[in-house]
Amino acid sequence: MIIRLRQLLAVAGVMVAMAALLSSCGEKKTRYDTNLLENGSFEHLGKRGIPTGWTLVNFRGIVGQDEVRYGVDNTEAHDGNRSFKFEADPGTRRFYALSQEIKVPEGTTHVRLRGWMQIDQVNRKDGQWAQCNFLLTFYDGTHHRFQELRFADKRTRLKFGTHTWAEENRKFRIPRGTRYVTVSCILGMDGIAWFDNVSLEIPKPLDWQTAETTNYVFHWLPGHPFPEHAIENQQRMFNYVCSRLHVKSNIRIGYYLYPDTATIRRILSIKGYQYISWDDRELHTINTNDQHELIHFITDPYGKPLRAMAEGLVFYLHDDWGGYPIDKVAAYWLATKQLPSLQNMTDYNTFARINAGLTIPSMASFTGFLIKRWGPEKLLALFGKLNGANSWNGFSAGVEKVYGVPCTDLEDAWHAALRGVDLTDLPPLKPNLLKPKAP
Repeated sequence: MIIRLRQLLAVAGVMVAMAALLSSCGEKKTRYDTNLLENGSFEHLGKRGIPTGWTLVNFRGIVGQDEVRYGVDNTEAHDGNRSFKFEADPGTRRFYALSQEIKVPEGTTHVRLRGWMQIDQVNRKDGQWAQCNFLLTFYDGTHHRFQELRFADKRTRLKFGTHTWAEENRKFRIPRGTRYVTVSCILGMDGIAWFDNVSLEIPKPLDWQTAETTNYVFHWLPGHPFPEHAIENQQRMFNYVCSRLHVKSNIRIGYYLYPDTATIRRILSIKGYQYISWDDRELHTINTNDQHELIHFITDPYGKPLRAMAEGLVFYLHDDWGGYPIDKVAAYWLATKQLPSLQNMTDYNTFARINAGLTIPSMASFTGFLIKRWGPEKLLALFGKLNGANSWNGFSAGVEKVYGVPCTDLEDAWHAALRGVDLTDLPPLKPNLLKPKAP
């Protein structure tokens, strides 16, 4: 009888264990901080000597051109006994990427890419491509890319020259709705590159504390909350900008506050103090309030104009350039014959070469001239017309369609308005005004 009871208990225990196992399998819990790649150290080989789980994808070049040499190297390794090697000559024109695709759980927002590289005399020759790194490519649930202009969406630092094994370890923000991520090892130029111990992980999410207002969802880490009234002030600034632009906005911005520069750099693998995801409407920063990017968030739905005008609107609304009113700065540049022409400010290649201390306050003044003369509604209509424009021709054509006046006539009228600005109380502008800090 006792033996029979023990047998029944044993069977029951097995059944409970099996039920728990089946239950856990059905949950499909996200595996955090675990390498999701198969055969990340290339120890197992498949067809044609390509590591199991990986595929070779054409990067650049056509059939018949000199190909990059590739394969598993049994003499060089950082982990295990093998690594994967690409080797090219100065005449190599056809290159490949070694790639593996991973399906990530719905709602994944970040991935961490780790991998080791060793290079020997890597250098770009004419007709080759500046690629010697790890790449990430993102796809949605229907396996379509979020953008198709580039071969990949994110990449680690480009490597040149010669160095022994070194690790790349970076965390990347991925687009909302990403369901597939492709990891690639690539060499697109002369030299030799070895890859080993590659890992793609989903970092465990941070324990964010949250609060909401009409247009924001605020996030902060435990023990590092927003200062008193900072949340209310941020919403107040948003409302102020909307009133200045005569718009009502129902957008919601994710505002992530980090306690210091070291923390945001470590968590997001960035060099600066701020990261912005325009598609996801997220601001990651160490600043407890933002009065700059919120303007771009508000106006982006109306259109994305050329860089000079987008920044010009921000500084017009603040009416400050290093402590001086915008129109007085622009009037001073005009009086001293330093005011850039609209053509130079609206052609991106030229704009990028001119000092921002000249271009930004000048374009801010012109943007303000349009608003004061015709109202913000027409300016936002112009943003729609200029969406994607990056040249003088596109800008001037858009201005004439919206305002019904040739752009050169508007420029003359703006200059006439600037000549009427009183500069008698304006001391000579300080040299550091050519590179002031953004608000």
